[in-house]
Amino acid sequence: MSFAIRVIKPSSFLSVAATNLFLTEIKKAIASNAAIVLVDFERIPSMSSANFLTVVKALKLVRSSGCKLFLCSLSQQIRMLFELTGLDQVVTILSDADEFAAYVQMQRATVEVPRQPKVEIEATQVDALKLAS
Repeated sequence: MSFAIRVIKPSSFLSVAATNLFLTEIKKAIASNAAIVLVDFERIPSMSSANFLTVVKALKLVRSSGCKLFLCSLSQQIRMLFELTGLDQVVTILSDADEFAAYVQMQRATVEVPRQPKVEIEATQVDALKLAS
């Protein structure tokens, strides 16, 4: 059993171009037949309501494709948005990339197959455009 994992690490959501780039990376991950898409928010301390809607749109894209979406490294402010809207019940949120790796290893151990499954992880750095004001 083999499944691919795609990791997306946005660096900014400050502009429309950055949010479009984020959605493009989500679509690329889906097109690559990834079974799991992890969005690592380590470099995103906060987000606007428009940015939050972009993440919701990404969630819908991933779910409609049959993939699973995981989020990690959410700041307290971003986590609160997910909790207040109830989306923390819809998507798996993990504390950081290490917890995600442990989760994947645990899932691999519970799958009954004659050999160890191959896990492909491709990190995609999304260097968002920062527009000068």
